[in-house]
Amino acid sequence: MLTVEFDYEKLAEAMRPVVREEIQEMMKSKSESQEWPPLLTVTQLKELFHIKSWKASELMGRPDFPVIREAGVLIHRDKLFEWIDRHTKWVDDNTSYFKVG
Repeated sequence: MLTVEFDYEKLAEAMRPVVREEIQEMMKSKSESQEWPPLLTVTQLKELFHIKSWKASELMGRPDFPVIREAGVLIHRDKLFEWIDRHTKWVDDNTSYFKVG
C-alpha cells in the first residue's frame, strides 16, 4: 500500500506566493478589462468579491469597512483596496489561517 505524507507547513509556504500572484493577476486583469468607478455600489462590490448579498451586508456592517452612507450606500474604491491590504497583512501576522497542519 502506498502511503504519502505531507509537510503541510512547507506546502502552505510554497503555495502562498503563487496564490498571491494569481490574486494580483486577477485583480489586475479585472481592472484592465473594467475600470472600477471611484465609488462602488453594493452590486459592484458583490461582483468584485464574488459574494452574495448577505456577505456584502456583513462586510458593510463592520466599523472598519470603508462604506459611505451619506449618499446611499457606496464604497470608496481606493479605501477598499487599502482595507484589503491592511487586513491581508493582519491575517498573515496574527493568525495561522494560511498555515495548514
